[in-house]
Amino acid sequence: MLDIRRLFCFGLSLFFISFKFLLNIAFQQFYNVIGKWRQMSGTQHQLALILGTNYSNTLFQQLQNSRQNVKQNKFQSHKLRDQLFNKQHFYVVQCPFLTLSESIDQREKCIKEYQEFFKREDLLRSQIKCLYIAIEYERNDLMKANLLNCIKWFNQYRDLIIIVVTSFEKADDQIQSKEELQKALSIYLQNDKQRLILVSKNSDSNNLNKQFLNAAQYASRNGQFIPKNTIFETIDQEESSRIMQQLHLTISGSNR
Repeated sequence: MLDIRRLFCFGLSLFFISFKFLLNIAFQQFYNVIGKWRQMSGTQHQLALILGTNYSNTLFQQLQNSRQNVKQNKFQSHKLRDQLFNKQHFYVVQCPFLTLSESIDQREKCIKEYQEFFKREDLLRSQIKCLYIAIEYERNDLMKANLLNCIKWFNQYRDLIIIVVTSFEKADDQIQSKEELQKALSIYLQNDKQRLILVSKNSDSNNLNKQFLNAAQYASRNGQFIPKNTIFETIDQEESSRIMQQLHLTISGSNR
């Protein structure tokens, strides 16, 4: 009786694994069909990612002009307004916080989430044209540290980066603070004031959409982001086996 139960449980688990595998393939094919259609019709989505380790969770709500709470652990998109005459629309994507500097488990989980997102968008033929690095307004040294913790993973795509400072209402003198920020962050802004967006809790949603759209269009002239040669690159099975084999040979050689 016990063997029958074990056999049944094994068969059931095998069924669910197979079903999940087939479902994943079906979704990939579905995304691929949509992607091909978008490519043929010239309606590929232009993505601008909001990335960061710590910033106001109301930023995405302000862009949407919504009071609905936004979950920070999911990829969520919003089509920027006033794009009537463009076939390829810009979409802002709020991404989960980058937890790459935390525990190994958290780091691997974060990388996997982003890899799955990049893979799906690649099937959909989306183009990542802008990287908004969002930080919370605080002391300059803390903002610089938060920026560095994020930018270092996208260093080769600095030309696509726009810095977004949230909670700017905390500044006592916003005019003076803006000038100080431009100086303090000049190395990241590449001495380009158009690469800085300041967001307060009372920022107008339409104006915010316009700023984000202008910034995305400005950055998009410098190419697009692809995960290849970054920490988010997906290594295929053959390449993974080759790397593991090389690693094994290196370890074996060092033990001789």
